[in-house]
Amino acid sequence: MEEDVRNLVPTFEEKARALLVAEKLRETMHQGKPVLIKNRNYHLRTYNNCFVGSEVVGWLMQQGEVPDRNTAVQCMRKLQSFNIIHHVCDDHLFKDAMLFYRFRKDDGTFPMDKDSSILFRGKMMYHSLKTSSGQYIFGVKTHNNLQYHDAFLGVDMLNWLVKEKEVQSRQQALAMCRELLERNIIRHVSDDHHFKDGQYLYQFKQDFTRQYRLSEVLTPLEPILPRSRHGSVSSDRTNSTSSAGTPQKASFFIGADEDEKERSGSFGSPSAGNSSVLLRPVTLDELRNNQGRYTQKHIRIVSDAVGYGMVVRGDGPTYIQTVDPGGPAAAAGVKVRQFVKAVNGTDVLELGHQEVAKHILANQEVCNLVILQHGRML
Repeated sequence: MEEDVRNLVPTFEEKARALLVAEKLRETMHQGKPVLIKNRNYHLRTYNNCFVGSEVVGWLMQQGEVPDRNTAVQCMRKLQSFNIIHHVCDDHLFKDAMLFYRFRKDDGTFPMDKDSSILFRGKMMYHSLKTSSGQYIFGVKTHNNLQYHDAFLGVDMLNWLVKEKEVQSRQQALAMCRELLERNIIRHVSDDHHFKDGQYLYQFKQDFTRQYRLSEVLTPLEPILPRSRHGSVSSDRTNSTSSAGTPQKASFFIGADEDEKERSGSFGSPSAGNSSVLLRPVTLDELRNNQGRYTQKHIRIVSDAVGYGMVVRGDGPTYIQTVDPGGPAAAAGVKVRQFVKAVNGTDVLELGHQEVAKHILANQEVCNLVILQHGRML
């Protein structure tokens, strides 16, 4: 029985990689030899700009894009799940057969949502900067005694965008760069700041020069090596009681067993114990205020043999209380005092830590978070 992958929701990083692979593939299929995308006739009807499933499978193997025919089918189905290609009548999943398929960009049905628009805008910016008068903004620059290659200052990027008329105003340029950062297309070199108009140092995180093979759309993103810890993946709610018998606020540990937590002292971080890491109470209204100080960021965490390596706390909103410095959460960019806005596509901003932990642990291998953080991490 065929698996219908068309309704799966991809992470931004997965979709970005698939879109970049598909752009290269579509261009080659239009212009290469043989030309695979062309008008075709079937039952007295003409189907414009389409390709044949079995023909493309053989061609992908010849080009070294995939190792075998089955992998080719799975890769093309992955593109289909992201609404990049489709059957000309939307009747079939991709098959190694005499069936017609089409890139949605070739018939005007590609859903250019905000994520896709921002990705392509970032790609255009990168190549324009690298091949035009914008080259001067890149260079080897120093931050906290460390050197960063191909880095640029926030103020220089905004100056360039305004000068080249890529935007209508400096405010629009700033908003666009913030959206690029929130989707991990650019980053502050030490992840300490959102995008700012000033002497702050940034790099492109998305590698727009890399030539992906189609088969890479099936491989996991950013694999995390297991830590040198023992213990199984587990979730446990830990309550403590004061000497007076008063229950203390609970945290949810996501990643190790009770013995390890006790030995590690909550990883020896400033958040160990029952005191909250928050410097002051933060309300839901503050976090929802688009003009406020809190901005969102997408983070994908791949669990290792121990777990995710973080503690959440709070009765709504829920925030990050502790992060294991050697764990997957830390490697993915999770930091203390960040607030959890969404887990695997579900809005959890108003939920307490117990419910948020259940959403996180629903998948013990991969967790996709949308977090809210202060513009300058407190």
